[in-house]
Amino acid sequence: MSLSSLATSPFVAALGLALLHFVWQGAVIALFLAATLAGLPRSHAAARYTAACAALALMALAPPLTFAYFHASLAAEPFVPPNAWATLAVPAAGNGPPLWPAIVVMAWSAGALFMSARLAVGLARLSSLIRHHTVPVSSALEVRFDKLVRRLGVRKGVRLVGSDRVDVPMVIGWLRPVVLVPIAALTDLPPSCLTALLAHELAHVRRFDFLTNMLQSIVEAALFYHPAVHWVSRVARREREHLCDDDAVTAVGDPVRYARALAALEGMRARTPELALGSNGGSLVMRIRRLIDGTTPHAPTGRALAAPALALASTLGLALATLAACSGEPAPAVEKPGLTETKAPQAVALGIPWLPPAISRWESAIAASAQKSHVDPAAVAILTLIESLGDPKAKSPAGALGLMQLMPGTAVTVAKELGIADHTDDRLLDPAYNLDLGASYLGKQFVEFGKKDPARAFELSAAAYNGGENRVREWLDGKAELSEETEKYRALATGMWNERHAERSATYDTWRERVRGKLASRSAHPLPGARVTLHFGDATPGQTSAPHEGVDLAAAAGTTVLVPLDGTVDRIEKNAKGEPVLVVAHGRGIETRYRHLANVKPQIGAVVARGDVLGEVGAPEGGPHVHFEVRDNGEAIDPARYLGQNAAP
Repeated sequence: MSLSSLATSPFVAALGLALLHFVWQGAVIALFLAATLAGLPRSHAAARYTAACAALALMALAPPLTFAYFHASLAAEPFVPPNAWATLAVPAAGNGPPLWPAIVVMAWSAGALFMSARLAVGLARLSSLIRHHTVPVSSALEVRFDKLVRRLGVRKGVRLVGSDRVDVPMVIGWLRPVVLVPIAALTDLPPSCLTALLAHELAHVRRFDFLTNMLQSIVEAALFYHPAVHWVSRVARREREHLCDDDAVTAVGDPVRYARALAALEGMRARTPELALGSNGGSLVMRIRRLIDGTTPHAPTGRALAAPALALASTLGLALATLAACSGEPAPAVEKPGLTETKAPQAVALGIPWLPPAISRWESAIAASAQKSHVDPAAVAILTLIESLGDPKAKSPAGALGLMQLMPGTAVTVAKELGIADHTDDRLLDPAYNLDLGASYLGKQFVEFGKKDPARAFELSAAAYNGGENRVREWLDGKAELSEETEKYRALATGMWNERHAERSATYDTWRERVRGKLASRSAHPLPGARVTLHFGDATPGQTSAPHEGVDLAAAAGTTVLVPLDGTVDRIEKNAKGEPVLVVAHGRGIETRYRHLANVKPQIGAVVARGDVLGEVGAPEGGPHVHFEVRDNGEAIDPARYLGQNAAP
């Protein structure tokens, strides 16, 4: 997928803006946390830990909230980049959306994927450690451990095991937590020291700290590019260790004995897996000094908790208040000739439930062009459907080109009005460019005829799009009649417009049924004498939900398959199973599709006539047959009428 195609998405633009705005948002939140910590005593680990976790939670919430704000804004107005990004604002080919949000999103995605992969590898290593490198501990230690579990009020189900792959006690898991003890500690540490260290690990279990640590790691992976996130996360981990130290001191009743246990642990200190929670977390020297020099920690007072609460509430308020002020609101749309009085649509969604796949695949491009020209995207979609049936390379006998069937002379005029200096007729075959010019021309009609009769703005604009604005003016003044073609066009477009919010459009269905019937009446059987072994809509063998989208025609391998209608061999594509599908276009939105063909005769792009040899019956799994289907504007329809009178039962 190219940068240009990514840049057309409001989702990508909003995400890019959210990632960039988090640079200042994260810095502000970190500054408020620093101010909060400066006002709290080091002995109040609970308050300091609460402040750090709250700051990290705000950092996690800031990008989604900013994304939601910008996504809603970009749905109402097209995005215009700041001047500082002018060099990356527009693709080299000409008019188009800014590229830099797509570049930011791609760079962020690569980094986030890398960090997520590291996180996944770390979890896999912890899982392997528990499964393959643990041994049971002595029954005496298990008894002491169970007593400690009950004393600390830890839920049941905590396992204690030994391991030669760790150097300090640590906790892994939260649903079924496991406390790992190094085998060397069982002999090198006095029982009192080992009990104190196990109390620290059980404090982690009681507080579900492994889960909290996992959430921290996810936030770090998603916001890896901001140093403040990593600093806040380090503060949270440090204060969490202090908090568990306080719980362990309460359990053993002697801060000096616990400090000696930490000092003994220093001799065993090694690199602990980051996702595990070990007793050696943080600076052991600082933790020992905190326990010895300060008084035994006690519950924080309401005054101590008020400081982080006030600072963090102020941070959240500042982030929300400055979001609108510093958000870089979408710049007003540049006025275009003939479009200055048209109101912008409030949403880019087409909102047409019955729109066929041939048009709905262009939804993003239609919405983007409609926004630029301040036209309802549903109007552009309906005219695109009538004009080209969603074929970007469509060319009429009169010479009109592309999705919106623009005449070259009209396109030159519109390009000049839009200030496009490098216009060529070949560019009309580019879907986005064609839609831009067509939507602009349609918007001009809306401006003029919307003033004359607002209730009939679409009807008159559609008539002018087909028959010319001068003829519609004369018709409204009673000086001329519309051509028969324009009358039919006006009625067809208006009917679809009035039914655009309905689940089905009777106007569209009637139009397509008429087209299908005419072509079916001229169709010949592609495989005369063949037997139908699977009908349209039947359950597809091997699948439980997907109905059969065609018919299977069984005949001897090598039997000649014929072209049922005049047309062009359009392409070969792959289905969901990776099987090649030959597509023949017959005009007016009708295609026939063939699977399990052998020895295909015509080349891609070849013009074929009814009765020409297309290929031979292949011999796929399940017996020799050809899968034959008919599609109208991308929608699979029952091909029974296209089999003539020769289909065997």
